[in-house]
Amino acid sequence: MKRKNKRPRKLMRTRNRDRVNRLRKQQTIILTPVFILVLIKLGLDEITTPLKMVERLMLLSGKLDGNLNFPITSPTYIELKTMGGDLADTVIAIDGGDKSLIPHRDTLMLLAENMIRKLSYDIQNLSNGDAEKINSAGFAVRKGSGAPQPVGEVMHLKAKALGAGKVKLRWRKVAHSRMNFIESTVDPVNVPWKPFAKTALSSYTVEGLTPGELVFYRVYGSNNLGDGNPSDPAEQRSL
Repeated sequence: MKRKNKRPRKLMRTRNRDRVNRLRKQQTIILTPVFILVLIKLGLDEITTPLKMVERLMLLSGKLDGNLNFPITSPTYIELKTMGGDLADTVIAIDGGDKSLIPHRDTLMLLAENMIRKLSYDIQNLSNGDAEKINSAGFAVRKGSGAPQPVGEVMHLKAKALGAGKVKLRWRKVAHSRMNFIESTVDPVNVPWKPFAKTALSSYTVEGLTPGELVFYRVYGSNNLGDGNPSDPAEQRSL
């Protein structure tokens, strides 16, 4: 009877080692955790009217008043309530016939949105991604895979007069930004910057300017982690 050829021990050891390495790799893949981050869902797209903005401000103010999870926030619940009251009074005055307050109402809407956005950054950080705590502050939550990245600085902002009280703003696309906010001032040293518009694009046309007026502009990006650094100011005199 013929004897079966025995496999060389060296070959067997090599195959066993390769088999063990494959199993280790499979185990590593199975045990590697998937990082899921709980983020605040702002729902700002659902605020389509000033009255809905008032309701949102009052809801957040009421949720934060006496909330032990968030005893101190920025902005505070009092500031949110005050903004809601100012916006409500402005809407009532406009409905009563004072149409001159429409630009003021639009400015309050943008300021209110910025307040809610900044509050969401604060709640996100203070809660450490705890969905129950976030809900207690009046915010909904969503899940995002992977860690979000901070917003980059806005670069190469350019302003060009188009005529008829219009100025075209352009800038380089902002890394990781979900929304870009535009501010202006007539004196960057003595007059505070005032937000007046937002866009998800890398350009914006400013309209309704006073012919011959010199205005300074700057832009900053924003996402769930907070605001990025604003651009260097760009100045332009409208035609």
